Formats: sequence, structure tokens, C-alpha cells
Amino acid sequence: RVNEGSAEINANIYQQARQWIAKDKIVGLVGGDQSTAYGLVRAIGEKHGSIGVLHIGSNCDLLEAHEGFEHSHASIMHNILRDVNEVERLVCVGVRAFRPIEWERASTDSRIELFTGQDIWSKHFEGITWASICDDIIAKLPDNVYVSLDINGLTIECSPRTGTMVAGGLRFPEVVYLLNKLVDSGRKIVGFDLTEVVPDLEDKTNAAIAARLLYNMCCMALKNHDAPYVL
Repeated sequence: RVNEGSAEINANIYQQARQWIAKDKIVGLVGGDQSTAYGLVRAIGEKHGSIGVLHIGSNCDLLEAHEGFEHSHASIMHNILRDVNEVERLVCVGVRAFRPIEWERASTDSRIELFTGQDIWSKHFEGITWASICDDIIAKLPDNVYVSLDINGLTIECSPRTGTMVAGGLRFPEVVYLLNKLVDSGRKIVGFDLTEVVPDLEDKTNAAIAARLLYNMCCMALKNHDAPYVL
């Protein structure tokens, strides 16, 4: 029943996204499990043709199924690559927890590029600048980019309430810098999601950082789309 319900949610989001995209809107999805992005990516792929996915998160999310669940956050990128033919490249940034089968998949699928959290921090320690690392990341992406931002892609200090906490990750200014450099390269953000945020009444860190990330993502998405107002 969970798999059936997940399929219904995917179809619902897909239909809603198509309606807004038909009105020439840039669609962003906020909240919940990262698997909710599936329907949106499908709709955006149909609209724009060839797209790349910039995935910032702690996990690769390349499992065929997780404990019998076919549409969980652990399988979202597997499902997108399987079903959305328009996705020509998946670039995973900051990932630092993956199973052997995911590592093998990433190593053998020419559409997947990994910039692991461990590799990023090693380059930092060796004196390689974040600007240079960002150039390498962006070079792997096509002109139209969908940004999938799981807040657990950031350090635990930035996402203390998220469901999957993994040490390491990107810092807030690094994420904003990467997105800014992405649009400065001339690429378009054709859609985005911000997920896995868990607000807390006592500790507002997660909500405050997520709100600022959302604000920046909206502003970045307007660039290179001939929008009349760009912040």
C-alpha cells in the first residue's frame, strides 16, 4: 500500500508541475521526503528535453528499492535515471554515505559523476580552492540544470534536525557560491527542490537556513530566463 500511495503522490506532483510549466513558470518543490521530486523532474524533462541534475545530498540515492519501498528517498536518483530519459547527466555533490552497490553503479554509469564529501574536503586541505572545485562540477552539467538540494547535503550544524545526519558535507556559503557560479556560467536552473527539512519549535536553525537557501534558489532560478526582476 505504501508503494501504491507513493505512486499516487508522484502522479499528483507530476500533473501539478505540468500545469504550472505550461504557464511558463519555473517550478520549485519544497518540503518532505526527497522522493517527492520524481514527478517534477519528469515534467521538466518533458518540457526542456535534455537536462542535467545537480544533486546535493549526503547519500547517492541510487538504490533500486530500500526495504521493499520503491519510491523512498534512497531510490529517487535511481528512479529518475531509469524513467526520465531526458536526464543526460547526474552530478552528485557532497555525498558521503553510499552502499557498495551504489558506488559500483556510479562507477559504471557514464551519466553519473560523483564529487564526494571526502574528496571535496581532501582538496580543501591540499589547498585547492572551492572556486576551482565548482568549475569542475559545473563543467559536467549541460545548459539546462535541475537542482535537487537535500538539506542533509550540508554540515550537521546547518541541518541538525534532518532525518539522515551524516558528518561532513558542504557549508552554507559553499552551496550558495556553487549555485551562483552555476548561473554565472550561463546555465539555466529549470527547476529545483529543497527537501528533508525538519523544523523545530525550540531550535529554529534548520528552518532559518532552509528559508535562506530557498530564497537564494528562487533568485538564482530567475537568472538567464529573461525575467523582468532579478534579485
